[in-house]
Amino acid sequence: MNYDNKNFPKPTPAQAFTPLIALVVIVMTTYLGFGVDAHIPLFFSVAVAALVAIFWMGHKWSTVQEGMLKGINFALDAVLILTIVGILIGAWIEGGIVPTVVYYGLQLISPQLFLVATLIVCSLVSVFTGSSWNSLGTVGLAMFVIGEGMGVPSGMTVGAIVSGAYFGDKLSPLSDTTVVASGTGGVNIYDHIKHMLKVSGPAYLIALVLFGILGSQFAGANMDYDQIAEINSAITSTFNVNPLMLVPMILVLAMIIKRVPPIAALSVGAIIGGVWALLFQGANLGSVITSMHYGFTMDTGMAIVDGVLSRGGLQSMMWTISMILITLMFGGIIEHTRMTEVMLENLLSLAKTPKALAITAHFTTLFLIMTVLSHYLTHTLICRTFKHAFEENGLHAKNVTRISENWGTLPSSLIPWGPCGVFVYGLYGVHPFTYAPYAFFILAAMAISLIFAIVGFDMAKYEGAPSEDVA
Repeated sequence: MNYDNKNFPKPTPAQAFTPLIALVVIVMTTYLGFGVDAHIPLFFSVAVAALVAIFWMGHKWSTVQEGMLKGINFALDAVLILTIVGILIGAWIEGGIVPTVVYYGLQLISPQLFLVATLIVCSLVSVFTGSSWNSLGTVGLAMFVIGEGMGVPSGMTVGAIVSGAYFGDKLSPLSDTTVVASGTGGVNIYDHIKHMLKVSGPAYLIALVLFGILGSQFAGANMDYDQIAEINSAITSTFNVNPLMLVPMILVLAMIIKRVPPIAALSVGAIIGGVWALLFQGANLGSVITSMHYGFTMDTGMAIVDGVLSRGGLQSMMWTISMILITLMFGGIIEHTRMTEVMLENLLSLAKTPKALAITAHFTTLFLIMTVLSHYLTHTLICRTFKHAFEENGLHAKNVTRISENWGTLPSSLIPWGPCGVFVYGLYGVHPFTYAPYAFFILAAMAISLIFAIVGFDMAKYEGAPSEDVA
């Protein structure tokens, strides 16, 4: 995480904040005014950051370019995972894996309990795999298609999916964000998880209740069972549906639980999906490769089935990947030229009391995840910057690591221009502004965390001299 930039002169506050202000103005003006995608507006924001660094701060172009490349480097793993997930989805649909899950799901899951079931299933997968993205790209996709078949609004379904995926991700000792947050804060990972549970537990119960209430409207007479029967008929007329089709998904989840690296596990899953298409679905090699590249296309004449099962492929992820690369170019520039450092120092100077410090940490974390757009960088900067300030004010560092997760990891899936929000949008075609009101766990956890800071409840105390910095 070291940018080796300490020899660069610090920017003034005006220089540091100008690119951020430009980002907000450009993106929001173009999105609200013209409804355009955020790619080009974000590129303009990158240009502003580069111009400030070169012509106002005196940096060379080589410095700016180095910052962009280092920013992108933070997300190369994510880009590779996105690429493989697109290939996997195309293969898993043609291989009958996703259609089989949908077929059984429509038969076995009670419509009124669908949202609750979605929350729980995605939670369990994320806890055991340590990754929200693994959950989103596998069982999350299957639950989304089932929800479409049941007539559940897509915003509600995706809200339940991301709530479960991020609950499990941030409470799993296998999660990279959990490891980074606790590690850079110098907190034992299990103490960190235990402290987070005091916020996440109540938030999860709130989500369960709210999804249960929402789901009650889909009970009994409100459901179109004839449509569900037609969907299942369309699936069985196109695919060979039987429990054997679930083997690839089970194998991938087992590999991830066994700590096989996600890139390797998902790659194996994609290949097995292609083999399943050849062996059990009567596909030929050309159609399998086409589905992996451009996505599977279904044409049954039933719009809802064709719509939800015509997806996936390498090319389907290019929109998402290009957005991630541009946003990380911006984050890399402002971090490498020390703009982020100055912004943090100015925000930290606002905190004069322990309560003000905790509140400032919340909004600074949100500010960072919305600008540098990297979990790793956000957690590293927040936990290392605020750790000593918290200890000097008698507050334990695990308060910082919890805040960093609640206001850094969780809201990332709700930011339309951030990697996680873009990933969800690319998978399901549902805009973050559509599912954000139904991301009950995320919203509740953020609210509870801030309330605890305001009233001083469950803010663990620290006794002793501030510890040394954590590398």
